[in-house]
Amino acid sequence: MELRDFSKRGWTRVKLESRASVALFPIAWGLLPIAFGWLMWFTGTNVDWVPYLGVAGMILVLMGGLAGLSSRMGSLGATRVGIGLFCVTFSIVAWALVSQGTFPTVGGLVFSSAAVIALVKGLDVVFKDGGYVFERPWNPKVRLPVDSLLGWEIKTTRFNQQSMAVKRFGSNQFVTIYGRMVNKEPYLCFDVLGCIDKNEFESLKFTIDLDGFDEAMSDAEE
Repeated sequence: MELRDFSKRGWTRVKLESRASVALFPIAWGLLPIAFGWLMWFTGTNVDWVPYLGVAGMILVLMGGLAGLSSRMGSLGATRVGIGLFCVTFSIVAWALVSQGTFPTVGGLVFSSAAVIALVKGLDVVFKDGGYVFERPWNPKVRLPVDSLLGWEIKTTRFNQQSMAVKRFGSNQFVTIYGRMVNKEPYLCFDVLGCIDKNEFESLKFTIDLDGFDEAMSDAEE
């Protein structure tokens, strides 16, 4: 399927706002407490403070990760993103165990460092994405034309601002259909995540009949 197929059938491409700077700023600040924690552990200075630095650092990292993901619906469905967020969340629990003396300090430092790397790799899926998101006006009373979506996982046929239908091409590449409100007007969105360029987009097997969406809207207007 070519990009122009969408524009011919009333879909317009959405301009996405990059949130890389919003995500990287708190993540960068979160790395400082972790770095100080390593330094204090190596030198044996004020080691009792390391768990508190670890918790503070990982909370900042988690905030940065969530800020970076907030611009893309369904980004949590990417395997790398899920692993990254899980590791960061678990590292906060690990630091709680360190403060109670049931988990070694070096273990918390190692796990936190690995969690940051995992989260950055997850965010990389979103930030390197080509931003292939299309939308079209939609009547909330119209059901999703499931006959036009072959091989898709249908979550709901009703207009919903969460995921309505999903089709996966890989663990970190999938397309999601969902609803959203723009200036109080309902729109249906076609969002491809994990697709880098035009050639890759046109090589994907969406198995979607865009004419079916036009027919569904026309039937509702009659």
